[in-house]
Amino acid sequence: MPHPATAKPHLKPLLLRSPHLLPPARHLATRSRRLGSASTTVPPSVAVYAAEAAESTYSDPSAELRKLCVHGQLPQALWLLESSPEPPDEDAYVALFHLCEWRRAADAGMRACEHADTAHRSFGLRLGNAMLSMLVRFGESWHAWRVFAKMPERDVFSWNIMVGGYGKAGFLEQALDLYHRMLWAGVRPDVYTFPCVLRSCGGLPDWRMGKEVHAHVLRFGYGVEVDVLNALVTMYAKCGDVGAARKVFDSMILTDCISWNAMIAGHFENHECEAGLELFLDMLEDEVQPNLMTITSVTVASGLLADLDFAKEMHALAVKRGFAADVAFCNSLIQMYSSLGRMGEACTVFSRMGTRDAMSWTAMISGYEKNGFPDKALEVYALMEVNNVSPDDVTVASALAACASLGRLDVGIKLHEIATSKGFIRLLL
Repeated sequence: MPHPATAKPHLKPLLLRSPHLLPPARHLATRSRRLGSASTTVPPSVAVYAAEAAESTYSDPSAELRKLCVHGQLPQALWLLESSPEPPDEDAYVALFHLCEWRRAADAGMRACEHADTAHRSFGLRLGNAMLSMLVRFGESWHAWRVFAKMPERDVFSWNIMVGGYGKAGFLEQALDLYHRMLWAGVRPDVYTFPCVLRSCGGLPDWRMGKEVHAHVLRFGYGVEVDVLNALVTMYAKCGDVGAARKVFDSMILTDCISWNAMIAGHFENHECEAGLELFLDMLEDEVQPNLMTITSVTVASGLLADLDFAKEMHALAVKRGFAADVAFCNSLIQMYSSLGRMGEACTVFSRMGTRDAMSWTAMISGYEKNGFPDKALEVYALMEVNNVSPDDVTVASALAACASLGRLDVGIKLHEIATSKGFIRLLL
């Protein structure tokens, strides 16, 4: 099998040779719906522009297209692209793709991408990278792979976009496969490559592959980069090797708040709450300012120690730091008080929240159910429905447990229907 760097730009043969790198069929369905839903209605501003354009001829349509993009006139730029008899130059395409990405204009971006795909048998490096960046931002992994396959030349930026994009889309094994192909193509990874690859290793989790990537980090000279080391700490923690994570953390010459958060969370995720809380106290002693993520994770862990005094100290610290009104922090407070069996305090936090999300409701339902108040759990679930908040799998599981305790078959049947329609069944069994 030829490696990607030497593959011919023809799309179909390359895709047939690498079917395992394609996103699953569910992604193709989403792509089709998006392309099919693109608006064909001409906005008034475009109609005016078209009328003016009909009265004048542009000696250089590409220059006009770049000008429209510079001024942020996306509808007019798209109209000019699709109405011109000849495709614009590469700079004009690049400007249009950058504008679509900046505007988060997915439909316009897909139309421009289809136009470029029809006009080019292959994509140059600059044009291809601009298309990849936009498509990955929109979550269009399938289209990104098509563009990547039509690029005879690729640089580290091209590979980084694909590796990171596949990882963010949840195609973790494909992301790691692309990383290996990148190495086989002789492309040297950079400081942006390794965090993407390590996130995929931790997400699987794949400890052996993570160790291999760690060796690559050292070999290519990135063993002192804070962002890379932070990713290593997270990867080892996700893979259950807290000792290796702590060894990397302790060896860091420079650390930031993300470094401390990664190691503290690593202890908590591996059921080492006391070690995580001790590290948090060390963080405060070193005068490193905790952020919302730090406070949230420590607050949840505080509830697992069955130490109410310490939990209240954490609550006071968070209020002092200005996090009292944040939804994520309030959710962590509810979880903390629920773990301590203090549903009165949890209810007080919940009732004072100006804004609630699905996790807020779920935390209360789960808290009541676990603390022996199944009737209260179903009352909160009923209120959640009244407020048109969509439940997740944890919500449904907690409400079902409450139904079982109370013998509420009627509610249980409705919850089973919700679980089936949302695809939660495999998660609940």
